[in-house]
Amino acid sequence: MITQLRDHTRADRFLNDVRANQKARRNYGRYFYIAAVIATFVYLANIFFGNLLWLKAEGLILSDHVIVASPYAVQVSRMAVQPGQLVKQGDLLAKVSSPQIMEAMATLTSKAAETTARQAELAIKLEVANAVMKTAEERLKETEVQLRKVNTSRAGLGFVSDAFAANVQKDRYAAMQEKVSREAEQRGTIQQLAQLDLSLGEARAALEQLRLSYNDGVITAPADGTVGPKTAVQGDVLRPGDNLMQLYVGTKYALVYLETGTLYEVKVGDPVKIADGFKQTAGTVSEIQPITVPLPAEFQRAFRPPSRGQVAKIQLETEETFPMASKVSVVGRFW
Repeated sequence: MITQLRDHTRADRFLNDVRANQKARRNYGRYFYIAAVIATFVYLANIFFGNLLWLKAEGLILSDHVIVASPYAVQVSRMAVQPGQLVKQGDLLAKVSSPQIMEAMATLTSKAAETTARQAELAIKLEVANAVMKTAEERLKETEVQLRKVNTSRAGLGFVSDAFAANVQKDRYAAMQEKVSREAEQRGTIQQLAQLDLSLGEARAALEQLRLSYNDGVITAPADGTVGPKTAVQGDVLRPGDNLMQLYVGTKYALVYLETGTLYEVKVGDPVKIADGFKQTAGTVSEIQPITVPLPAEFQRAFRPPSRGQVAKIQLETEETFPMASKVSVVGRFW
C-alpha cells in the first residue's frame, strides 16, 4: 500500500538555486520599493498640487519705505551713508548742490528788492498826492465862493461882464478837475501799495520755503531706518524726482502672494511658519488685501503663463531672523 508520494527533482532547478534554498520569509525589498514609489508620487503631488490643498506660498521680507529724492536737479557732492547702514532721524544722508535752486533764490531775492523799491516810490507819490490834495480842496472852495459872488452880482446889479464870469467858471472847473485827478491818483497809489505788499509777502514766503526745502543742500534722514541697497554716489547728477536712496522704516513683515481658487481659506490671525533654508520663525497673518498682483520675476515658473497672487502681510515673531528683502516660504501651522 502506497502511504507517501515520492519527491521528484524538477528539471528547471539547480542545487544552488536561491529560490529553492532560501527559507520562507518576508521579502522586505518589495515594501521599500512600494514605499519609495508612494513617496515619489506624494512629493510630486505636493509640488504640483500642494498649494491648492494647504497654505504654501512664497514672499519677501520687507518693511515700509521712504523714498529720499529731490524735487529739483542736483549734483551729489557728498554721500554720508552706505547701503544697509542704520540711521536715526536727523542724521546726515548726503550733501548736494543745485544751480537751479541758487538761481531761483537769486531771482526771488531780486524780485523782493524791486518790490521794496517800488513800494518806496509809491509811498513818496502818495505823500505828495496827500499834500497836493489839500491844496486842490482849498482852491476848489475858493473858486466856488468866488463863483457864488459873481452869480449874485450878476443877478442884482449886473456889473459883472460875461467874460469875467466865464473865467471864474473856468477856474472852478480846473480846480474840480485837479481835485478829482488827485483823488484818483491817491486811490490808485493805495491799491498799488496793497498789491505790492501782497506780492512782497508771497515772494518772501516762497524764498523762505525754498530755503527750508533746500536746507543749504543738506539732506537728512526723515525717520529711523535702514538705507536700501542702492544709493547715489558722489558726482551723480540727478534729475527732479530721481531717487537719491531708499530708506526702510518701521518693523519688518513678510509680503506673501497667496494662491487663488484653493480648497483652504486663509484668515487674519491664522498662525503660519516662515522659513528661509534652515532659518525659520513663527508668524501671524495680519492683513489680507482684496487684490491680486503679478508675482515678481523670481517667483514666476518657467514654461508657465505669468502667475498672479493675492497680497497678504505676515507679522513676524522674530524680526532679526531674516535680512531685508530675503526670499522666504510660508506654510500653515495646524497646532
